[in-house]
Amino acid sequence: MPVLVEFLERLSFLVGTPAVAGLALTASLIVISGDWRLSLLALLLQYMLAGLLSTRLLPLQLAQIKIYVGLLTCPMLYWAARRVVWMRKRHHRPEDPPLPPWPALTMGLPFRVLGMVLIGLAVYALGPTYPLPQVPWEIGLACYWLGLSGLLGLILTDEPFQAGLALLTFLTSFELFYAGLESSLLATGLLAIGHLLLVLIVAYLTIARGVGPVISQEASE
Repeated sequence: MPVLVEFLERLSFLVGTPAVAGLALTASLIVISGDWRLSLLALLLQYMLAGLLSTRLLPLQLAQIKIYVGLLTCPMLYWAARRVVWMRKRHHRPEDPPLPPWPALTMGLPFRVLGMVLIGLAVYALGPTYPLPQVPWEIGLACYWLGLSGLLGLILTDEPFQAGLALLTFLTSFELFYAGLESSLLATGLLAIGHLLLVLIVAYLTIARGVGPVISQEASE
């Protein structure tokens, strides 16, 4: 038996409310946090919990694909973020103004916290009133929370890295919901491939946005 399948079986006691609460926490951290390392760690935990929760909808052999996608996604995004940080430090001169925090947050922390509170109230209202079809109610709550959090994150930032994390959160919500409608290997594989292609695009845009101005300034000098 593959190690990951055995790992999922050992953590089966977390499937349900604990996993949903964990997904709500990780999605909130991705939206609220201004530290890219913390956001990336939250994304990794989000993949783990989503894979664990999807065992209620998919066979273990298919559910583990969700975790493998997360294990491939986070190192790629980490490398892209580290390259931006390294290039900015390398080209920062003492006479230049201090480097801004990265990734930049368009809206302040209080506004983001308020936004997550409103999302919590919306999920509390939508979950029982408009339950999602073909999925258990707790997975429906997770889908609502991840989807709305991803949309909020996209609205509140103009940085490719932070926006990419929000978009991946929204996509995780869709994948959880779609797993209840279609549990075939083909559908799961196609979603995983699309997910990884999106990650490559986010990594490229992160580097282009963060390193491009530095290289252009160096060339002009």
